[in-house]
Amino acid sequence: MVWLCCSVGNVVAADDTSTFSPTLYSNPILYSPNLLILLALTLALTLLSIVLVISYRKLKQRFSKLKLQHNQLSSFLHHSTQLIAVLDHNMQPLFINSHLLALSQQSTTPTNDLQLALYADQLSLHAMAKLIQQRLIEQPHWQGEVWLGCGAKEKRRSLSVAITRLGDTKPIKYLLIGQDTSNDNQQQQLLLQQHIRDPDTHLLTATIFKEYLTYAMLSCNEQHPKLAVMVIKTNCILGFSEPNYQAGLTKRLILLAEHISALLPKGAILARYNDESLALLIPGHLCSINIDIYLNRLAHNILGVIDPNSVLSIIDQTYIGIAIYPNDGDSAAALLTSAAAALVSASQLSVSRFQFANSLFQQDSVDYFGLESELTNAIAKQQIEVYFQPKLSISNNKVVGYEALIRWHCPKRGLLLPAAFINMADETGLIVKLDHMVFAKCCQQYINWQQHKLNRGRIAINIASLSFQQTDFVVKLEQQLAHFQISAEHFDLELDEDIFLLANTATTETLQQLVALGFHLTLDNFGEGLSSLKVLRQYPLHSVKIARNYIVNMEHNDQQRNITASIIRLASYLELEVIAIGIENEMQAYLLHVMGCDILQGYLFSKALPANEIPALLATEDNLIRKQVS
Repeated sequence: MVWLCCSVGNVVAADDTSTFSPTLYSNPILYSPNLLILLALTLALTLLSIVLVISYRKLKQRFSKLKLQHNQLSSFLHHSTQLIAVLDHNMQPLFINSHLLALSQQSTTPTNDLQLALYADQLSLHAMAKLIQQRLIEQPHWQGEVWLGCGAKEKRRSLSVAITRLGDTKPIKYLLIGQDTSNDNQQQQLLLQQHIRDPDTHLLTATIFKEYLTYAMLSCNEQHPKLAVMVIKTNCILGFSEPNYQAGLTKRLILLAEHISALLPKGAILARYNDESLALLIPGHLCSINIDIYLNRLAHNILGVIDPNSVLSIIDQTYIGIAIYPNDGDSAAALLTSAAAALVSASQLSVSRFQFANSLFQQDSVDYFGLESELTNAIAKQQIEVYFQPKLSISNNKVVGYEALIRWHCPKRGLLLPAAFINMADETGLIVKLDHMVFAKCCQQYINWQQHKLNRGRIAINIASLSFQQTDFVVKLEQQLAHFQISAEHFDLELDEDIFLLANTATTETLQQLVALGFHLTLDNFGEGLSSLKVLRQYPLHSVKIARNYIVNMEHNDQQRNITASIIRLASYLELEVIAIGIENEMQAYLLHVMGCDILQGYLFSKALPANEIPALLATEDNLIRKQVS
């Protein structure tokens, strides 16, 4: 170490001991306090400079390291396959990585402000930023599914995101990390769609069909206790190579399904059951009381869609197996098994190409279609005969009209009453032709009685709801009246309450047209269904016919008598004529007479007779009503 000592005009080396003199230390200038302070300050500054240089070097190294880490992190964030963004306290983006920028269709030029539009679903117009921000106030993290806006021309993308608050920074910032799940969702939707819909025919799959069937079976109740399942199989001509065969079969199944769908009522469910078969569910609310008749007709209609001149002509045969719940199975699997077994039977039998699992329904089906064919021929050949049952007035012991009732002298089955075929006629639509034929016969018969002076009031004709709903119903009646040159005032049209329950403008207009022509209108079977006082007041009716149920055994039932008496009083208040039918004994006739019902009809007086027996009846009409009644 070198010691430097300064004095005025002297400089002595510290290690020069040979010339050291104690007199030097006694120099007052050298040992001045100011000089010592100066020396101390110089030394302190020197040390501080050294520390600062060292600290600077360390800080520079640390900064370089942090800068390197920042660049590496920035590069990682920008090139990450994850969707990353940093958001400010208003959920506006401060940073968006390149993957998210590209996905949101934004450019990276400085002139463009960063935007990040997140929505709750694919079509929503309201962004989710405020909702997410509210959730992040309550808790530091949020994650969920959102939809990313991708510009005006692109569809929104589905994202799975997690957003977290970045510590306690001021102002608050959030980190968003997400993943594009659009392709995953599309794949899931495709798999789900393939589970629900057959990819070739786009019909429901067998799995979904069984679920529908199970639910429909659970929905059956007292009002709709039954449902039906059909399995429909097509057999194609062989000779194709396997790929062409399968493609051709699928094409024909598609065409067959289109034709069948056009025949089905709303609510029926059609599905692809297997490679060669379709399955059809008819729920309980579509199955009528005569379920076997309805299913028979539907099966025939399905088999009838195969046009030999169409592309379906290559189908060799189509077979149908039918099962009915609960008769043929108490589960979806059991019911389908029964239908499949019936299908096999149908393919083995030459009588019919469809088969019921229950043989009783099969027997009824053959009889039903034989009956339909015979009735069609009978109407065409005018083989339906009209009988007339007299209506009597108790007050004057006279016949005051007739009800026209049809009888069918079937060559194969003998004399058939309406109950044997009227429902079938209604379901097949033959009832429309039948009603017009009956009206024409009644017109002709009235003219015949008029010529022989045997007229006794109006002839009542039952009109089916289906006939009434025809757009040309009134026109055809007018044509018949003009043809026979007869007035409508000679006829009473008995209308079922179903007509009035339609409650539409067309119903009212038709009724008004009938009244304007001169027809007398009667509400048939009043009290049997849902008829109400509103019906009696709203529509231009002239009379009501009490339902037979209130007449049968009324002499033994106080409640029935009270209801019947109330109906008669109500009709009287509304100035409506009352007719009672089904009179079978004198006590019933007496009670009705006492209640105020004057016009009676029933076996007590006369059964329905052919027109040629009416003159003999009128010759003894004074004896038709016994003295005890009057």
